[in-house]
Amino acid sequence: MSALSVLVVDDDREIVRAIELRLSKAGFRPIVAFNGQEGLAIARSDMPDLILMDLRMPVMDGFTMLERLQNSVHTASIPAIILSADSADQARLKALHSGATYFVEKPYNSEDLIRALNAALEPLQRAGHALEPREHTMPIASEIDVEPNRRILIADDDPAVVRALSVRCRKLGLEVETAENGLQAILKAQRNPPRLLILDINMPEADGFRVCEWLLDPQRPPVDVVMVTGRDDSETLVRCDSFGAFYVPKNQDTWETIRSIIAELLDLDEAVLAAADADAAARSHIAEDEFNRQKRNKILIVDDDADLARALARRLSKCGAQTLTASNGVEAYRIAVREKPNAIVADYAMPEGGGHYLLWRLKSTEATRHIPVIMITGQRFESGTDNPFERDSTGRSGAVALLRKPLDTDALFKELSQHCAIQYAPR
Repeated sequence: MSALSVLVVDDDREIVRAIELRLSKAGFRPIVAFNGQEGLAIARSDMPDLILMDLRMPVMDGFTMLERLQNSVHTASIPAIILSADSADQARLKALHSGATYFVEKPYNSEDLIRALNAALEPLQRAGHALEPREHTMPIASEIDVEPNRRILIADDDPAVVRALSVRCRKLGLEVETAENGLQAILKAQRNPPRLLILDINMPEADGFRVCEWLLDPQRPPVDVVMVTGRDDSETLVRCDSFGAFYVPKNQDTWETIRSIIAELLDLDEAVLAAADADAAARSHIAEDEFNRQKRNKILIVDDDADLARALARRLSKCGAQTLTASNGVEAYRIAVREKPNAIVADYAMPEGGGHYLLWRLKSTEATRHIPVIMITGQRFESGTDNPFERDSTGRSGAVALLRKPLDTDALFKELSQHCAIQYAPR
């Protein structure tokens, strides 16, 4: 069988040569173009199996080329993968809305690129084409007997949660696909629409609510959404309700709640449910252990005094907390976005971004605005007097508590126990 053809469109000739060589070794037949206009002409004449393209190009950019490909009945069905250094969410989502199938960020990893091509070309692979490397962990649809309405997509950036839910859903006879962030969930739902989507709210790339916004397009197939989250504030509940999503808190009853929703929505047979329940009981080591890892015990300590931060981290570790440290507000914000701690303990006066900067960044970002912050300061104020520092640092848009140095660790741990699952007993 002839090799699948891939049109590579990029104005960087070195990148084109490197990709051309990598594709040839992987069994593809590469075709090259160096701007969008040239690429569009080749796409119309050669009809490649797939197009790999940059966004920023001379003569015609990638967005324009995508739009014209989609507007032609001859080229609209050709899957297009974006390979771009523009990592902004707006660019990614615009590319997806313009018709892209996948988005790979530059500088790219060769293995990730080939996996993206395999995913985009899956229909042709099912027809008999075999490409390397292939790392699919799930059998393709033609290999198992799955009804169309049994497809489910699970998206969470915690591998333990994904693994636990995947095991249980497969025991219910469901076809399971997984995603590790919101953007990946959008891409996979676009390529292969699921019947049911299980989402975490706080995910990198795009959070659960942004995924829901994308799914609300009436031109897309209808899909039910189950929002699984550790957040229990009223705003979260209202937003879930506005999207028509099922709200499921992360606790010891998480799976039972999800199971009942799945059984109702997909009308599962009672015999299937009973068999799955029996198997779950027999495999109790898989059961709640994965969800217990979701105890809210991740704490970020932010202080430019490394000795103080280490001492506090040691005490918190003895209370069962998982600790992260940062030496300033800039570093702390990056860690908070990536790790999503359950609470942050931060000094106010620090170089390169102090506590005020950190609060501003956290509260102005959707993915981090819910994280409780306990602020520590060496400033002294007379009790009972109004002061702008305390007024500006606490409240709805600020810290949940303001503690003064020298630090009363009992007071700190008592406050943390209101927000995290730490094992703390006052001395």
